[in-house]
Amino acid sequence: AMGSKEGEVLLYYCYCEVKDPEKLCAWQKALCQHLHLTGKVRVASEGINGTVGGSKVATNLYIEVMLSQPLFKDILCRDDFKSSAGGAHCFPDLRVGVFEEIVPMGIDPKKVSYKETGIHLSPQEFHKEVEQYLSQANQGQSDTILLDCRNFYESKIGHFQGCLAPDIRKFSYFPSYVDENLELFKNKRVLMYCTGGIRCERGSAYLRSKAVCREVYQLKGGIHKYLEEFPDGFYRGKLFVFDDRYAICSNEDIISACRYCGTLWDQYKLCSSQHCRQLVLTCPGCRKKGLTACCPVCQEKELKVASRASGQALKEECECTRRRPRVPIEHISQSTLDTGK
Repeated sequence: AMGSKEGEVLLYYCYCEVKDPEKLCAWQKALCQHLHLTGKVRVASEGINGTVGGSKVATNLYIEVMLSQPLFKDILCRDDFKSSAGGAHCFPDLRVGVFEEIVPMGIDPKKVSYKETGIHLSPQEFHKEVEQYLSQANQGQSDTILLDCRNFYESKIGHFQGCLAPDIRKFSYFPSYVDENLELFKNKRVLMYCTGGIRCERGSAYLRSKAVCREVYQLKGGIHKYLEEFPDGFYRGKLFVFDDRYAICSNEDIISACRYCGTLWDQYKLCSSQHCRQLVLTCPGCRKKGLTACCPVCQEKELKVASRASGQALKEECECTRRRPRVPIEHISQSTLDTGK
């Protein structure tokens, strides 16, 4: 099993009223520095959202301190911390900042509040719901949509069987996705899920504000908590995480392919072109052949840049990024709901 030197990465959030976000931010930064934790923490007047890595001793102390902080005392509990094997090395540094929202949906928290959230289901309840949904969808008679509210590069390497996974690049595109696809959600029961539960808090509130769904449910604790209970359940593939690991795995399934040769592959690397921040699935064989960029445009650019000695790194979006439709219109068909999707 894990050696004692193995640290961990924690993921958590807490919605609550924060009167002085700047002060909470300073306290949080000092706490993480003191415990030698790295990672990212977002503070806002609506709460806190963080993912931090360090030694087991440090992460345990962090949880203790967070649970005793008066602001979170009656809201946050030990179970709200999701943990996975890792450590401080999983993040390049520590970033703690004050933001408008603790999860960037791009909608004023006063307009669509986390208080209007959907009905939370435990992993067990969610598992039962998905089981029922899959057997009904098999007979082509489901009134339910299993909605993945993560980004396309997350759902690509792992998702629930039979889910609807929007082809969006950022969570801030989720509201427009809902607006453009309202027909899809009419009179449906929606089962939503995301990595740790936080995107569902605002996502479900947004969906509910449209008043078209029959019911909106969300997976409490996200895929993280579901996999603890059901490592071989209805979630197949890896779980994408926003740190240097890119993914953690609960089962050996590989559900995605190398973008060059189509062989099964699910380990992301950053596009090799300096200016590009896209992730690419390219297998060892193709990488050996020099196929290391996210798209032909980047591959070309890289060759040009390599021949220009200046070496200044431009961080820009590649054409393939710009060409992606911001919000895809889903034409949902029975095949989308095909359980094997």
